[in-house]
Amino acid sequence: MRRIVLLCSAGVSTSMLVRKMEAEAARLGYECSVNFFPVAEAAQAADFADAFLLAPQAGHLLAELKVKYPNVSSAVIPQDLYGSADAEKILDLAQKITGDY
Repeated sequence: MRRIVLLCSAGVSTSMLVRKMEAEAARLGYECSVNFFPVAEAAQAADFADAFLLAPQAGHLLAELKVKYPNVSSAVIPQDLYGSADAEKILDLAQKITGDY
């Protein structure tokens, strides 16, 4: 089972996105867990994450996270996908960076 962690600044819209992604994963039969953490807690999240997806406002931290946590696949969620909470395409992104397809 893949463990996907969304990293964000505040978390309000991200918590809604987590629920949508979980529903999409269930629809597809993709076994994963989706959680969110504030960027400041990335170290704790890295202990159990296979993938970090950063909210666009945290995108400037991508290079730093890739260096600190090389065993966690990381990407920034494109602004248009994040803004529309496009769970299907964001889940696709997670699958691509983890090599699940």
